[in-house]
Amino acid sequence: MKKLAILCILIAPVVAFAGNLGLGVVLGSPTGLSLKYMLSRQSAFSAHAGWSFIDDPGVHLTGDYQHLFPMVIETAEGTTISDFTPYIAAGGRFRFKKDETTDENEFHLGVRIGGGVEYNVSQFGIFLEILPVVDLIPETSFDLEGGLGFLFYF
Repeated sequence: MKKLAILCILIAPVVAFAGNLGLGVVLGSPTGLSLKYMLSRQSAFSAHAGWSFIDDPGVHLTGDYQHLFPMVIETAEGTTISDFTPYIAAGGRFRFKKDETTDENEFHLGVRIGGGVEYNVSQFGIFLEILPVVDLIPETSFDLEGGLGFLFYF
């Protein structure tokens, strides 16, 4: 009975957000897990948790608000392509990494602003995004994040 209750608790959020919740992976910087929750037809919340393998390795946690532009891409004939959805995104990044000189853990906090495009087929989404990052803590610095991702929508 206890296992059934735990299973129901784990499945309940997926059922409650059915059709609006996408889970998957993102490959790039960072590489890891991806989550997207559709707030409306023109807005979504996206989050990534992963590891950066490029230059400065470290754990990344990101969260972005996305403003979607459905039905804006047109062919030469003037018909709209509904499967491609471009978006602009703004959010933040938490990054944890080990300082190689002092061997201590560093915490970085930054702001991300950029965009991307998602291609949807049935319950699957494939996205490509690029988001420049300005770190504010511990010092001001510039970074570039982005990647290719795959989502399955429940």
